[in-house]
Amino acid sequence: MYYGWRKTIGLLIPSTGNAPEVEFHRYAPEGVAVTSQHVLFECVDEKGLREMGARLEDAARILATGEPDIFLFACTMGSLVGGVGYDEGICGRLEKATGIPTITTSTAVRAALARLKPKQLAVVTPYSAEMNAIEKRFLEAHGFPVLSIEGLGAVDPRVMPKTTANAMYRLAGETLRGQGAGADALFVSCTGLGIIDYLPLFERDFGLPVIGSVQASLWHTLRVLGIKDRLPLGSIFEEE
Repeated sequence: MYYGWRKTIGLLIPSTGNAPEVEFHRYAPEGVAVTSQHVLFECVDEKGLREMGARLEDAARILATGEPDIFLFACTMGSLVGGVGYDEGICGRLEKATGIPTITTSTAVRAALARLKPKQLAVVTPYSAEMNAIEKRFLEAHGFPVLSIEGLGAVDPRVMPKTTANAMYRLAGETLRGQGAGADALFVSCTGLGIIDYLPLFERDFGLPVIGSVQASLWHTLRVLGIKDRLPLGSIFEEE
């Protein structure tokens, strides 16, 4: 049985986590295969993120031997740390190195937000204030006003996979009752967070659309591949 008889997705993932692998494998539609390659990642700061970015071509060349139909660089901050155009630059580099179409998580988040058209966005992250400021500038430069962005202050990338859905739920609730009151969409940022199963619950409890990094990455990757399956992962999969 060839599992990628519809399409095969090649994931490029920070070495410190496995949420994109686990969640893509869990929810990939029938006939969609997922392969992956990890990329060394040492610190959630600008230096560490850019160093990881510099390693992408080597990782992509290895993954390209499996002939995926598309690459996804599954890291939010790693694909936006350089500001506007940084995600497109990564895509261009990997496409030049391998000949394989490429998207990134920040590209996917932009596409998901463009679909939902929020007027005021609340964002919660596991990141430091420095990283949140970079993310806020990136989102607003692409036309998504950020009413509030709050983080847990983590700089060790090994912390992200251990951050619970409960911690992000509490942070989101506090944000939406505080400076984020009045937001009409919530973005839970970071592919390191293994929370995709909980996003529909977030939507029900908070009463607004919720985008997560892995969820948006899966949605956009499938749509770019022409696969329109609706998955039970929140309103973005219903907004067609």
